[in-house]
Amino acid sequence: MTAGLPLPFADDRILLNLAAYWSARRVEDAMPLRSTIDPLDMPRRLLPFLALAEPTGEGQVVRFRLVGTELVQRFKRDATGKTSAEIYSGPYRQHMEQLYAIVIGRAQPLYAESTQRWPEEGMSRVRRLLLPVAADADARRVAFVLGAVSWSVSAAPAKQPEPQLIPMQALEKGVLQATFRGMLDAL
Repeated sequence: MTAGLPLPFADDRILLNLAAYWSARRVEDAMPLRSTIDPLDMPRRLLPFLALAEPTGEGQVVRFRLVGTELVQRFKRDATGKTSAEIYSGPYRQHMEQLYAIVIGRAQPLYAESTQRWPEEGMSRVRRLLLPVAADADARRVAFVLGAVSWSVSAAPAKQPEPQLIPMQALEKGVLQATFRGMLDAL
């Protein structure tokens, strides 16, 4: 956690803004509905870092319905319309599919970090926030996963942190604190 704040991404404007957007669309203790998620209502600078994925029903494979322009440019491929099986391979595919499977299976937000080497700038800290979205009010199952990815130049940590499920209360508290700190963009 960062400086006593309840979120491990409390210093990340992209992930905080996604958390605030998602949280504002929740009804009571339920996850938001797909019909309430509209990229046109999001802070503009968030859109390039977004991904929207859905389970395919084929094990842990997900299909990417939307991939932001910064992600396309950074990862040098447009995964829109493609499955995780088509774009990932080996242990990285297993890791990514497992992250999505946790969110889908638990219907709970998940934060994950990794380190990646980029040809242009060297090592970067890559941060992901994955958030569950229901198909409709009657559905308790996750129909989509709304996510964002951010990165910053950083030395590789001694040990890669484990993915963390984020309790709804911690997410709400972190969003409130981010609001007070002026970390959120206007919707």
